[in-house]
Amino acid sequence: MPKQPSKTTKKVAKKATAKKTAKKTTKKTATKKVAKKVTKKVAKKATKKVAKKAVKKASKKTAKKTAKKAAKKSIKKTAKKTAKKASKKTVKKAAKKAAPKSIQTEVPTETVAEPTAATAPSLEDIRYTAYLNYKAREQEGIYGDELGDWYHAEARLSQTSV
Repeated sequence: MPKQPSKTTKKVAKKATAKKTAKKTTKKTATKKVAKKVTKKVAKKATKKVAKKAVKKASKKTAKKTAKKAAKKSIKKTAKKTAKKASKKTVKKAAKKAAPKSIQTEVPTETVAEPTAATAPSLEDIRYTAYLNYKAREQEGIYGDELGDWYHAEARLSQTSV
């Protein structure tokens, strides 16, 4: 029969196996802890990257929106300016057209020497009045011809002479 180990050797063997298992478990737990730390770091890095990407996207979107708004505002401003300019031009044109009308009625009667009742209007008076009629017609943009201006001048001067 083989010899049985003594109690002390059994205790020593138990201690040795206990130490080995303790080392193994500590190694396992240490590797688990390290693995957890590593995974936590990796997770943090990944979340930081994702967060940075999200921030970049959001900033790009807001930048695009603000650029669009600025473009719309500038378009509106330029449209308003051009509308104002156009309205000013039309007002000026209307004022130019309206001004010669009042001048036309006053100028021929003031500048032409009115003939007396006994005499007919002279050719020079008719010529000058026809010229004034032509100038007024030209300023107003009304269609007409020399003969019409002449007849109009004769009629006007003959009315004043009678």
